Amino acid sequence: MTTYLNSLNLKKIILIGLLFRIIAIIFSKGYAFSDDHFEVIEITQNLLDKLDSPFPNFPKGTIYLFSLIYPGVHYVIFAICEFFGMYNPEVKMFMVRLVHGLFSLLTIYYGYKITECLSNRLNDAKIVALLLAVFWVFPFLSVRSLRELACVPPLLIGCFYALENNISTKQILWSAWWFTIAFVFRYQIIFIPFVIGLFWLFSKVNWQKAIILGLAMGVFFMLTQGVLDYLYWGNPFASILAYADYNSVEANIASYPNGPWHRYIGTMAGLFLAFPFFLLFAGYFKTATQSHNRTIMFYASLLFFIFHSYYANKQERFIMPFLPFFIILGIIGFRDLYEQHQEKKWLRGFTKFAIIWFIILNTVLLCILSVTYTKRSRVESMNYLRERGDMTNFVVQNYESSQPEAPFYLQKRYDYYTIDTHEKMADLPNQLKLGIKIKPNYVILVGNTDIEKRKVEMKAVFPTMEYEVNIKPSFVDNLAYLMNPSHNHNETFYIFQIR
Repeated sequence: MTTYLNSLNLKKIILIGLLFRIIAIIFSKGYAFSDDHFEVIEITQNLLDKLDSPFPNFPKGTIYLFSLIYPGVHYVIFAICEFFGMYNPEVKMFMVRLVHGLFSLLTIYYGYKITECLSNRLNDAKIVALLLAVFWVFPFLSVRSLRELACVPPLLIGCFYALENNISTKQILWSAWWFTIAFVFRYQIIFIPFVIGLFWLFSKVNWQKAIILGLAMGVFFMLTQGVLDYLYWGNPFASILAYADYNSVEANIASYPNGPWHRYIGTMAGLFLAFPFFLLFAGYFKTATQSHNRTIMFYASLLFFIFHSYYANKQERFIMPFLPFFIILGIIGFRDLYEQHQEKKWLRGFTKFAIIWFIILNTVLLCILSVTYTKRSRVESMNYLRERGDMTNFVVQNYESSQPEAPFYLQKRYDYYTIDTHEKMADLPNQLKLGIKIKPNYVILVGNTDIEKRKVEMKAVFPTMEYEVNIKPSFVDNLAYLMNPSHNHNETFYIFQIR
């Protein structure tokens, strides 16, 4: 292991990370969660098309909960694509994955640099960078339009400047700028610069740094999100206030996955494949009592984790910004513990076992997930209809999930028929007679439940309906369904043409 680490340098590690991200860019299509599609991609295209109400599920005039900066980045990507005549949604999404994948390489670089600042062992930085490059979820998630991952590079850059010895005013300003960018991508990361500023504020030597950092972040916020919110909503704090208001309503919180305070500890243990988690956990808490900068990074990241553990909404992706800090401090702290107690045979044996266990499982999961096409049936069903070129309109019957289809991939807007209740199904003939919407010539049935009965039911409305194709979910989509069928749904799409 030591020989292999000695043969590596930062450039080689970044190239390794780039390789797996290129694989994910090419093969890992689709989207991971609803938010990285409906809260970014659909909105971006709506803004580009200048719709009166570009925000799905938000009535016209309602203030959107998130910063428009991140959709604005996608707006630029899409606009450049269209300027060069690339309107195909698949091409646009390839460019989005490419930009995100390349941007995520900064996480590897600055993870390495931060570890260099915090540790006197060069191999610590190499191990951290290697984990940030090939940790099994990173290539897959790094190419998604996820605020929780997109905020990580600027967050680490901000930390890197904040950790500089004899930090200058210029470096504080750079730190404030990157923290601000991370904040407008993902509001909750504010806990990290807040704790850094708090440490500085209560220091006799550094209290001026806290003032400069706070003022600079305020100014940079007003020059970025503040200006955009003012121009769009008439209030520079409109999105933040709307976000806080929405997430303080119990009914809204209850509509998302909830869990106990310790839920994320289990999530972390699962992500780090059980046994290696215990090593990193011990190392992470070891840094709480070490050098000044290690302590600052520990408490800054811990407060972020505590907040999400306390808050009822427990979506796994929320703690993704915590992972680099857990890796950095966990590696540094555990290496200290190992050097102090390496004479203990059980520690050497368990460490060796955990490393081998991690390398094997991580490699398998990395190779599977990096080529996984998530939400495949949702995307490919829309691609199929677009590529047929003869669709006038369509009907989606789906009793299992409220919004599985991804209309962005149609490349054209359709006011299609959505049947998500039996009452709407019974009323479909009346809706067709009214003629408010264009008559459909395709039908999609989603899911396997009572599929034969539903075919008969739909054929009573469209007697000339004939089966075309069924589009199945990916392996990982099916696995998610098998593991938790109450939360995830079978999403086989059965497509029929009305002759």
